[in-house]
Amino acid sequence: MNIEIYKTSVETRDQATYLLRLLQQHISDCVMNFDLEDCDRILRIESNRDISEIVSGMFVKHGFQCQKL
Repeated sequence: MNIEIYKTSVETRDQATYLLRLLQQHISDCVMNFDLEDCDRILRIESNRDISEIVSGMFVKHGFQCQKL
């Protein structure tokens, strides 16, 4: 299992919930969560495959920024 960590521009719990639901529709075999209390608004995803293009594409499509750390 790989862990990917992203710095994001997500600001609210509602935004995080919305993005998690969208991401789970496309990469349902992953475990993911946000840490909005971190200054970088961290998204952590556990996956068995490379999903970075899916994640970054989804964020951009919905008006958010993310950077893989």
